[in-house]
Amino acid sequence: MAEDSSSSGGSRPRPAPSAQRQPSGADIGWSITGTMLSGIIVWGGVGLLLDRWWGTRFVALIGVLLGLTVAIYLVVVKYGAPPPAEGPGRTGSTRGGRRSPTRTQKGQR
Repeated sequence: MAEDSSSSGGSRPRPAPSAQRQPSGADIGWSITGTMLSGIIVWGGVGLLLDRWWGTRFVALIGVLLGLTVAIYLVVVKYGAPPPAEGPGRTGSTRGGRRSPTRTQKGQR
């Protein structure tokens, strides 16, 4: 394309990708969807193969449930709670997550 070429005919240099680039919401959503589907398909397929080999009819369901459980676990581990903020800033909450009582001047409520 004409936009990718410089005047000398070479390609235009691209900026280096940032090491700290945050994924967008769509990237995270597609990643979660792919993890869930691949867990169900892979472990459901293993269960289906074992069903055909052993002549049973329930191992595929166990494989699907196992794949779903492992996929949910992986999603929670990877995208669960964000890491705590670093730095000297305090949030004003106590250790249990409750807000500390407001402090007033002596004699006032």
